Amino acid sequence: MKAAVFEKTGERLVLRDVVVPELGDNELLLKVAFTGICGSDLHAAETPGVLQPGTVMGHEFTGEIVQSTAPDWTVGTRVAANPYWLCDACAAGGSCRSGGDAACASGSFMGFRPDLPGAYADYVRIRAGQAIRLPDHVSLRDGALMEPLAVARHAVDVCGPMQGADVLVIGGGPIGLGVVLMARDAGAARVVLSEPDPNRRACALEIGAVAAIDPIAEGLPAALSRLGIGAPGIVFECVGAPGFLQQTIDVMALRGRAVIVGVCMTEDRVLPRTAIRKEATLKFVLGYRMADFHHVSRYLAGHAATAAAMISRVVSLGELPEIFDRLRAEKSLIKVLVRPGQGPAE
Repeated sequence: MKAAVFEKTGERLVLRDVVVPELGDNELLLKVAFTGICGSDLHAAETPGVLQPGTVMGHEFTGEIVQSTAPDWTVGTRVAANPYWLCDACAAGGSCRSGGDAACASGSFMGFRPDLPGAYADYVRIRAGQAIRLPDHVSLRDGALMEPLAVARHAVDVCGPMQGADVLVIGGGPIGLGVVLMARDAGAARVVLSEPDPNRRACALEIGAVAAIDPIAEGLPAALSRLGIGAPGIVFECVGAPGFLQQTIDVMALRGRAVIVGVCMTEDRVLPRTAIRKEATLKFVLGYRMADFHHVSRYLAGHAATAAAMISRVVSLGELPEIFDRLRAEKSLIKVLVRPGQGPAE
């Protein structure tokens, strides 16, 4: 089968012929339909020491079962997947660390190790316990949004009740836009996005944000005041770069809640006194749980057309190396999907 393979930091992915994965007990082989290009893939490929040569990335995917060693899963079933490969103890129903799922201490995400290949390929192997059946009228294309939306759903769930609340989302990438969707789904009254890119701001308005602020053209506090919101009671930080944690604390309301979703990979400076004076609650989130995937599956059953506004482009597996390089610098595209040549037609 064909796969786009990482070989060296800073170099283009290479299209190679690789062996189709063999199944163990209770596993599924999927014919990959669509795979999303994630920002974490871009960061991993350009950061020395993160990926080993021979790694096949791609952890946001849908496909059709073509082989099964699991009694409850049949050939032809359309699925999405939780790409977190649990340790044996957690996969068997136990828990090596309280919380399970992405909190599994010994697990790993597919697509970041050579021995756990992802879905930048014609076929991918998953455990049966990772699979989520797609609702009948949700396409394989739209279903490929399930993983990033599960991240957003988990963040909203960890935040707690937000019925009737004003919510600010900082950062309009796929995760930030997913938080816009999931916050609206959770009953937030007004959701505002802060994002400098005009295409991402336009998408936010299309999917339910009441306003989308350009923080470069207009200061965030002034813009919130103009909108009649003032200091929002709930803030989601979805950028993951130095300075944004402090900005989150600065704009939130007295006794407000902030959820830190963006993953900052470097040291950052924060003035604790700002948060102390506000008696602020800060929560940091990791990944998702299977319950988040099932929630998103139900959400897509009724709102797939809305979520699909996040999809900017679909490319072939052969086009992946070139578009992968472009996405390092081009921020106007939101979610690019890869459709391997042998993927099911839909």
